[in-house]
Amino acid sequence: MSLLINCPLGDAIAAIPIGACPESIGQIQKVVFQRVFSAAGVKNKLVIASEDPKLLASWTALMAAADGTKAVPSPFIQAPVFEAGAAREFGGGNETLGGVPITIGREPTTFTGMILQTSQDTIKEMKKYQGEEVGVFLIDEYGRLIGLADDNTSATEFFPIPLSSLFIGDKVFGGLEGVDSNVISWRFAPNYSDEIYVVTPTDFNALNLVAP
Repeated sequence: MSLLINCPLGDAIAAIPIGACPESIGQIQKVVFQRVFSAAGVKNKLVIASEDPKLLASWTALMAAADGTKAVPSPFIQAPVFEAGAAREFGGGNETLGGVPITIGREPTTFTGMILQTSQDTIKEMKKYQGEEVGVFLIDEYGRLIGLADDNTSATEFFPIPLSSLFIGDKVFGGLEGVDSNVISWRFAPNYSDEIYVVTPTDFNALNLVAP
């Protein structure tokens, strides 16, 4: 048995659109942090028609902001690992018919990475984000920005992906054969990727974004 997310049922099962192009995100190498809300009840977003996220000027304005819209690029993140949330199940054995568990949801997706050879002044400021309701725009190896759209089939708005359980670890000394490091980790909510949206910049490489 599985989740009853389409009840009552429609006349037919949903059509599955097959995209003309494959979709694959490269290695995540940086992120841009931004609060989820710029003010109470007001979500941070870029309106694609007027604040085109493909243009450097849009991000320069956000990085220079002195209010709740401010965006801040991270240091490079090494060894990025995503672990997709597993199914949450009830039953099995004698608890459910035939011993078949009932799927009742999914767990969050976990991200972990390492920040190497970085000043602890930087890390100290990043730790302050642990007390904020922040999201991220991911930046992949191709300099693209990955966030959420209002509707990724016909996007008009581009949002940061909200984080939960953000953790910035203390310094670990690398010793003779390693390098100093700090761990970074967070969780994305179940179903976070349903409206994932990829922006390919036209006049900049997002890996080169540096806060003024």
